[in-house]
Amino acid sequence: MTRPALPRLAATLLAALGLTASACGSTKPAPEAASAEPPEKAPEVALKPTPPAPLDAEGWWRDAVFYEIFVRSFQDSDGDGVGDLRGVTQRLDYLADLGVKGIWLMPIQPSPSYHGYDVTDYRGVNPDYGTLADLDALVAAAKERGIGIITDFVLNHSSSEHPWFIDARSGPGATYRDYYTWAPAPIETWHRPWDGANVWHEANGSYFYGLFWSGMPDLNLENEALSRYMVESFAFWLDHGLAGFRVDAARYLFETRDGKLADLPRSIDYITQVREATRAAHPDALYVAEAWTNEDTVAKYYGDGGDAYQLAFSFDLAGAMVSAANGGSRSELVEVLRKTEASVGDRGFEAPFLTNHDMPRLMRQLGGDVKANRLAAALLFAMPGTPFLYYGEEIGMQGGAGGADENKRTPMRWTQDLRSHGFTTAEKPWFPMPDELPRTDVESQRGDRASLFVLYQHLIALRTREKALRRGTTARAEIVEGGTAATFALLREAPDGGDRILAVYNLGEKPAAPFKVAVAAPAPRVLFEEGLAGALPPGDAAVVIPALAPRGFAFVQLGTN
Repeated sequence: MTRPALPRLAATLLAALGLTASACGSTKPAPEAASAEPPEKAPEVALKPTPPAPLDAEGWWRDAVFYEIFVRSFQDSDGDGVGDLRGVTQRLDYLADLGVKGIWLMPIQPSPSYHGYDVTDYRGVNPDYGTLADLDALVAAAKERGIGIITDFVLNHSSSEHPWFIDARSGPGATYRDYYTWAPAPIETWHRPWDGANVWHEANGSYFYGLFWSGMPDLNLENEALSRYMVESFAFWLDHGLAGFRVDAARYLFETRDGKLADLPRSIDYITQVREATRAAHPDALYVAEAWTNEDTVAKYYGDGGDAYQLAFSFDLAGAMVSAANGGSRSELVEVLRKTEASVGDRGFEAPFLTNHDMPRLMRQLGGDVKANRLAAALLFAMPGTPFLYYGEEIGMQGGAGGADENKRTPMRWTQDLRSHGFTTAEKPWFPMPDELPRTDVESQRGDRASLFVLYQHLIALRTREKALRRGTTARAEIVEGGTAATFALLREAPDGGDRILAVYNLGEKPAAPFKVAVAAPAPRVLFEEGLAGALPPGDAAVVIPALAPRGFAFVQLGTN
C-alpha cells in the first residue's frame, strides 16, 4: 500500500516523478539501451554460487535473494491477458537461472480489485490467478529448485465486499459486527498518521474505521474469534507449503481509543503470538514486516530477542541508495547506515531493496541512466540482510510514465515481440505495455555479457557464494587518503573472524582518482568490478584503490582479519 511516512522519502519519490516529467524537454543525451557497452573487464563466465541453505534450515532466508512478483503482470499461461500462478510456474527456471532463492507473491487471495490488497476470502485463491491446486503445484515446483515462496497476508483490513463486512454493516446486532471498529460518530482524535486524513466512513447511520479508504475497513483483531481465525489462516497457508508471509501494513494492526493508530506494541506482539502458535508445525516460517517508517521505529518490529518479525524492509536505505546512484553523493547513504547501526542490533533483520510495487521503478527514478542503474544494483548486494528485487528490475523496466499505481506494475517483458513481449497470447494484456528503452526484455539480455540481467546474475552469484556478504558484520570503511564526496566504501566480515570483503564505489559522474581505505590487507584480491583501473597493490595497513571510473565499483577480498 502507498503510504510514505517520512518527508524525505516522499520528496525522493516526487522528485523522481518530476525528473521523469522534465526529461521530455531536456537537452540531456538520449538514454542508453538497457544493454550498454561491455565494461572493459567484463567477466568471462558467470560466477558459480554455492548452494544456499535448505528451506527447512534455521534462518534459511539469510542466505537467499528474494524476487517480488505481481502475479497479474508476470506471465499469462492461458491467453486471457492476465498473469496467473501457472505462468509463474512456467518461469521458475528463469528465476533459478537468475539466482534467486525466494519469491514474494503479492496478494493471491480473492479480491474485487486488480491489486488484491482488499481481500474477500483469506483462505481462497483469486480465480483470475487459478486454483489452490495451481498454488500447490507452484510451491512444489519451486521447492524442487530450492526456492521458497512467501505471499502477502493483508492482516490489517479486509475488503468492504468481504461477507463479514456485508453482514457487519447491516446493524449493531449483526453476527460479524465486532470484526470491525464502529462508532456512533467520527472520533475526532483519530486521523491518518501520514497525512491527517479522515479515517471514519458512514454506513447505515454508524461509522466504521478504515485507515486507507472506505473500501478497506480495518479489522478488529481484539475480537477473539477473528483473531483465532487469522492465526488459523496463517497456518492454513503454511500447511500448503508456503515458506512465510509479508505482513502488509504491519504498523497499523491495533489502535487505542485516544487515537494512537500506528506502531503500538500490541501490533508487534500479535505476530509473536502467531509465530508461537505455528512454530511446532512450521518452525522456519518467515514473517516480513512492511513497516514504512524511520529506522528507530522499524527496529521495534524485531520484538524481544527476535521473537516477532525476522525481517523488515529498509525503506530509508532504499531511498538513500537510489539517491546516491542518482546524485553522486554518499552523504545520505552514510547517514542512514549510521542511524541503522545505532538502532538495529541484528543487521540480518534488514531487508534491503531498491524499489517495490508502491514506487516509481528504479530505471524511471534514474532517468533511464543504465550506468546509475548498475551502480544501484552493486550497492544493493553489498548491504546487510536479505535483499529483495522487484520483477523486471533486473532488465531495467521503467513501467508507465503516469502516476497511477498500475504504471508501476506493468506486464513483464520476456521477448522482443512488440505486441505483448511474450507476456500473453491475448490480443491485449490486462494493462497496456508502455514503451521502454531498447532491448528491455529477457530475450535480448539473457546471453549478453554487457546486459543488466547478466550483471544481476553476477552480483547474486557473488553474494550467494560469499558468506561475508550473506551473513557478515557490516561497517562503513574510512577513506583516509584521496577520495571525494562521491567515493564510498563498506566492509563486510564473515562471522567468527572469517573472510572479509570490501565494497568500494565511485558514485559520481567523474572519474575518481586513486584513494586509500583504512583496512589492513596484505594481498587484496578483486572478486568482481566495473571501472577499476588496474590491479590492487599490496595493502598492508590500507587498501589502495586505483582510479575508479564514473559509477564504477569493485568487490575486493581481503582475507581473514
